[in-house]
Amino acid sequence: MKKIVSIDDEPMMLKCLEKALHGQGYELFITSDPDEGIKVIKEDPNVCLALLDIKMPKKNGFDIYKEFRQFRKIPVLFVTAYPKSFTASSEEVVEMWKKEFMDGTTDIIYKPFDLSTLYEKVEALIGKAGE
Repeated sequence: MKKIVSIDDEPMMLKCLEKALHGQGYELFITSDPDEGIKVIKEDPNVCLALLDIKMPKKNGFDIYKEFRQFRKIPVLFVTAYPKSFTASSEEVVEMWKKEFMDGTTDIIYKPFDLSTLYEKVEALIGKAGE
């Protein structure tokens, strides 16, 4: 079973992602603690995708991404309520897209989203569960 780590400060979002993706055959590790999520990504070789909220109180999703990418390169799907205008114009995001995100292993989905879009993006990044 393909394992996904989801880090978000909204417990309801974590539960929704867990239910939706578990129903598609994925195993999820959900947490609101960025350090706990990073530890799982670092130590569990079965983790093949990270779902990262962008705006969180302890560390934002970009900081989490930068931290675990120092030791492990797995695909990332940013799950955010930020408007597209922010992610398209933020200097930090633009630079990250130019330097790191253009390799096809990173994508973004905007809240609220429909489940079919979530499934498509997850499958594009890591393939269908059970493959």
